[in-house]
Order: sequence, then structure tokens, then C-alpha cells
Amino acid sequence: MRRSRVVVLYVHPLFGQGIGQLLRLHKDLEVTCLPVSEDQHEALRRLRPRAIVLEATEDGLSRKTLQDLPPAMVIRVGLDENTMDVYQRHQIVSAGPDNLVEAIHSGLRRKAS
Repeated sequence: MRRSRVVVLYVHPLFGQGIGQLLRLHKDLEVTCLPVSEDQHEALRRLRPRAIVLEATEDGLSRKTLQDLPPAMVIRVGLDENTMDVYQRHQIVSAGPDNLVEAIHSGLRRKAS
């Protein structure tokens, strides 16, 4: 079975560690956690993830910061919100951690077909 690479891009280490740990429970996902930094674009180009989980922050960390990268599904998750923005033309209201995992699997299935 080929594992799908997912990158968790975070500002707060607790977010990165928590989301990374949740996703690593799924053996079909290869998870890498990266702090937001000046060299994140180079690391993302090298890793070529199929999905990016992006920490939503007040200072505007958003999908726009990833526009010049190879295509990937992007899921923006806020620490203080009850929504996830899934950048595949729809928004999912999050009731719990299973929604994030299901959004990733659903998006990866769509991209494979």
C-alpha cells in the first residue's frame, strides 16, 4: 500500500504535535510537521505532499501563502473556530477530529480518480 504524504504546517507547536499525532494513527498517511518559516516553501516543494493541513492564525496564514506550490489539497483548521476550510470548493463544519481525517481521506480519493 502506498502511503499519502500529508504536511501539517503550524505556528503553535501544540497544534503541530496534536494534529500530527492524530494523523499518524492512520497507517496510510505519511505525516510530516513543519513550523511556518522562511524556508517552508522549499521544504514543501521537496516533500510534494498530497494534502497540507494549515493552522489558521489571526495574522493571516492562509491558502494564499501556498499558491505557488505544486497542487495539493489544503485544509485550514483554526484553534478557536468550529470550522475547517477545505480547499476543494467546499467548506466542512467540524464537529470533532474525525472530520479532519475524513476530509483528508475524501480529498485523496477524489484526486486518485
